[in-house]
Amino acid sequence: MQFAASASLLTILLAGLASGVSAQQPGPFTAGDLEPYGPAQSQIPQQLYGPDLDGSTPSEIALSAGAVQVRLRQLGFHSFSQIHFSGGYWNVVAMYGNKKRQLTVHPESGALRSDRPYCNNRCNHYQLADEF
Repeated sequence: MQFAASASLLTILLAGLASGVSAQQPGPFTAGDLEPYGPAQSQIPQQLYGPDLDGSTPSEIALSAGAVQVRLRQLGFHSFSQIHFSGGYWNVVAMYGNKKRQLTVHPESGALRSDRPYCNNRCNHYQLADEF
């Protein structure tokens, strides 16, 4: 009797497979649901790039050289001998009291990033091209 029940169960399973009935239920997604929407973009549009903070040109919203000087005058600096934009920051050589200083200023806020004694790169451990 057990053999007959097993044989009939096997016959039912084989008949179901032959007719295309599957034991797996369909999922909630189809293959098309997993495809990205729209055509694939091969290049990022130019307007999505931010300002070039590694270059030598300040962004459109950065402070001008004159505005940086005004900000530094408010902090007590005077007699500006060098001011240029490099590496994403304004680099300034100015006097504070009777001491010459090398300054690095944030281009948008005007905040001081660094304030070092001026030594014309003789006492610093970085190359001249990095800051001054």
